[in-house]
Amino acid sequence: MKFYFISFLFSFIFLISTVLAHCPLCTAATGAAVAFTRWYGVDDSIVGVFVGGMVVATGLWINNMVKRHNKGKEYIPFQPVIVLIIFFILTIVTFYFAKLIGPPNPFKIFGIDRILFGTLIGIGVSFASFKLHEILRKFNRNRNFLPYQSIFIFILSLITSSLVLYLVM
Repeated sequence: MKFYFISFLFSFIFLISTVLAHCPLCTAATGAAVAFTRWYGVDDSIVGVFVGGMVVATGLWINNMVKRHNKGKEYIPFQPVIVLIIFFILTIVTFYFAKLIGPPNPFKIFGIDRILFGTLIGIGVSFASFKLHEILRKFNRNRNFLPYQSIFIFILSLITSSLVLYLVM
């Protein structure tokens, strides 16, 4: 079973393409991913880790688009934080209406829905990976150690945290 899970995780690395939408498309894809992984017996908390990564990546992407539209300046104070909170709330509301979280969902850990637990871990791991990227750049005189270093650290940290969750759960 562990072999199938690990091969399932690494199969997505080869299928990554440019994504230009959040809202209905990403929500449908996330819902389909949860249904697919439940069918294969993968824990919702592991899927939630990648959902958390999607929330952070999409929120930061939208924030950068808005800043670019305003010539590099933020429209409001704490704009990145507000955008991330909005995307987190939209994701959670969508999960609630899809009945992936809430009272009818029996998948819970520590009294929290497993997918929400994993999403929170994914958000934390995403921020930690971006911070690690900044530290590594500062250590190397503001240069990357390898091409696409931030993306590599981001994906590697999500995979590592999901493997840890898989082994612990």
